[in-house]
Amino acid sequence: MVNGQITIGRAAGCEITLDDTYISQMHARVSPGEHGVIVEDLGSTNGTYLNRKRVTAPVVVTPGDRIQVGSTIMELR
Repeated sequence: MVNGQITIGRAAGCEITLDDTYISQMHARVSPGEHGVIVEDLGSTNGTYLNRKRVTAPVVVTPGDRIQVGSTIMELR
């Protein structure tokens, strides 16, 4: 369960900070939504991927789905 907004990127203020030159300072956001957990790209240069498909708008993530930013792959559980 996601409690609150989680930002992913290289910036020190992100909840998940990754040291990867293919990741933007503020790359993606994962947050609770009306219909479940939502992932959205924050205008990153190299994109955010959900199950190998580029995220172009906020999308619902379900357990077992994989979110990729740069070379890092995270799985929602």
